[in-house]
Amino acid sequence: MKQLILAGLASVLAISCAEEADFKIKGTTPDIDNNTKVYLQKIDENNRLVGVDTTVIEQGEFSFDPSEVKNPEMMVLGFEAAQGTVILIAENESISVRAYKDSLYTSKVNGGEENDFFKLYYNDVVESNKKKNKLQEQAMNLQRTGDTAGITALRAEFEQINTEDTERRIELIEENTDKFVSIIVLSDLVGTRAIDANQAEALFDKLDKSLQEMQKGVKLKEMIAQAKEREAAASLAEVGNKAPMFTAPTPDGDELSLQEAMGSKYTIIDFWASWCKPCRAENPNVVNVYNQYHEKGLNIISVSLDRASARDKWLAAIENDKMTWYHVSNLMEWQDPVARKYGVTAIPATYLLDSEGTIIEKNLRGEALVSKMQELLGEG
Repeated sequence: MKQLILAGLASVLAISCAEEADFKIKGTTPDIDNNTKVYLQKIDENNRLVGVDTTVIEQGEFSFDPSEVKNPEMMVLGFEAAQGTVILIAENESISVRAYKDSLYTSKVNGGEENDFFKLYYNDVVESNKKKNKLQEQAMNLQRTGDTAGITALRAEFEQINTEDTERRIELIEENTDKFVSIIVLSDLVGTRAIDANQAEALFDKLDKSLQEMQKGVKLKEMIAQAKEREAAASLAEVGNKAPMFTAPTPDGDELSLQEAMGSKYTIIDFWASWCKPCRAENPNVVNVYNQYHEKGLNIISVSLDRASARDKWLAAIENDKMTWYHVSNLMEWQDPVARKYGVTAIPATYLLDSEGTIIEKNLRGEALVSKMQELLGEG
């Protein structure tokens, strides 16, 4: 009989523990009105928000009791008529939230190892951003006074913060190879290009197999593979190398190759887009350079990173900016195969080639471009 009682007690405890392990959210708020809607959404593997549940605030409290989660995942709480969201990690724990209307990012989330880890990472990011924002403000003040030495010192300090951030995040991943949040941290490092693809791959390989096989883990692996491809392409498009050859559609629908567009002495490959403000701001300078040096052997071929739905804007920008040289585009934005072949990750991006197709300079703009052309071809 005693054994039966003990067995029964063990069963009750097991059921109780299982119930306590369910994913629950209990929230309070001191300043959000009753009857305000609260939205629980998850962030899927493509970083899109997907609705999970909706509730309302009653007597300053709200709660969610979603189904049990098979794997941890990132979720957010949104509040009707309030700016921002509260980020949390869905795990099979009871999670408490203290939400503040006018500063949702300062809301308190407690419960579970994954949320504790995310809170540590999130606070690191917030503190780092505060330091960098302060430096940027100081740099703007120094810029107004023309203190170039001071700006250089601040830039070095800014880079030091970035270096320390990266080292800290690598350390967090290595200390938490069994945590879902490590996927988030590593995704951020890859997305911001704080580390190269080989470093990212080595860190990914240290993660538990279960994390690697999750949807977000599979997506991260794809990101790393794309980064490797991009870095390999960029290494081929370095100064001193032959420019990768390409063929792409012109505005008229014909195919034009780089070889056909090359100038007798020099060629500029110009990656741009009609939506890119810095590109459009630089265009008048490029137009002047082309007008001055085209007859002396300079040609330009512009590769647009516009999308198919913006084809008319691409053509209008060419006409409005008086870009009377060669133009091509696959109208695939960042997935443009020419841009990927060159490892282009930001625009404007330019490559200056000699008559043999060798890259002799990269990313010349403004006065630097004018000076280089004067050096190569004399006064326009």
